Amino acid sequence: MIDSRKAAVVSNRVLVLIGMLLLVTVAYRVFASHFDFLGNTAPLMAIAFGGALLLGARFWWIPVALLIASDLILGVWHGSGGIGRYTLTSAAFYLGVAWIGGRASRSDKVWPVMWCGTLLCSVLFYVFANTFSWIVFAGYEKSFAGWWQAQTTGVPGINPPAWMFLRNALIADSVWCAAAGLIVFLVKKIPVADRAVGRPA
Repeated sequence: MIDSRKAAVVSNRVLVLIGMLLLVTVAYRVFASHFDFLGNTAPLMAIAFGGALLLGARFWWIPVALLIASDLILGVWHGSGGIGRYTLTSAAFYLGVAWIGGRASRSDKVWPVMWCGTLLCSVLFYVFANTFSWIVFAGYEKSFAGWWQAQTTGVPGINPPAWMFLRNALIADSVWCAAAGLIVFLVKKIPVADRAVGRPA
């Protein structure tokens, strides 16, 4: 009984600390949007997939809610009106990724699954987002060559090359996964006092 209570205390500590990490990184996303040199350094897929994996099947939706809230804030601050086609399609992607992450929480090999799943989702989101841009942006030729341009160089003179956004995303996601993995490792290694689980001192 005591061991199960200690496990519950450890689990609760992990949830709280991962929740705090999610809040900090979503706040960073909003902050970073005001500086061009920090472009796409927010760990979106780590938040969606990794956050849902660590919070588990019960709370998988929390990272999605935070990401959508930050999307709305960014839309208002940057003058796009809040809810748009990109916000809605991104929200659908976040939901799918987080739902899968919540199911993946049952895996015994948490960190490898979190890291590999996050990076795979990051690549897929990159392709998805750039394909969306290719469809809606008139500056891209509606051909395979135009689609490939959207995935690699982007539109010259408007933004840095598109591939730099993928590089930044993969780095940011890896850093987040490393930080989250370290949190889980340290929490599980810290002894839980008997008083914390109700045993008299």
